[in-house]
Amino acid sequence: MNQLIKRLGSYTSVISGILLIVAHSLNIGADPNGSTIGSSLVFAAHLLLVFAFFGLYSHGNPNKLLGFVAMILGIIGNIIVTAIVYVEIALASGEEVEMVFSTSVTEPIYTFGPLLFVLGMFLLGISIIREKVLPSISGYLFLLGNIVFAGASFLGNGQEIIELIGSILTGAGFITAGLKLKRE
Repeated sequence: MNQLIKRLGSYTSVISGILLIVAHSLNIGADPNGSTIGSSLVFAAHLLLVFAFFGLYSHGNPNKLLGFVAMILGIIGNIIVTAIVYVEIALASGEEVEMVFSTSVTEPIYTFGPLLFVLGMFLLGISIIREKVLPSISGYLFLLGNIVFAGASFLGNGQEIIELIGSILTGAGFITAGLKLKRE
């Protein structure tokens, strides 16, 4: 595999994992729309995740269909989530932009983009566990972290804490996978 892709995937995986954890920690106790700095760090993490998905896929067995579908869905969903987080930064800074998510064009994107991302993360976790090229713990952390994070949306008062736990698990998955890439 091209060493540049491997190195880029390793660094972006580790950095995005750290950013996800720090960002969601900063959003604890902030305004219901999050903090500007926390949302900005989530934005940066999602920008880097595009490269992390590609690097993790390239390191695994790129001939496997499951890994390929995980990468494609993860990247497409992640790009849409990045756009959503961009608007959430404006919300966190007090701008009146709620209507951006309620138009006939953006509402389906706002609904299905995060689902594509979560589906890509699930498939990535399963692919990592099955292929045994990257640490299986990374795959389990992706699965558990996404279940916990997605489940937080069904809660009222404890949503921030549950999201933080989910982001810690998911971030740890990216960190462990990225560190494995770096060692090889």
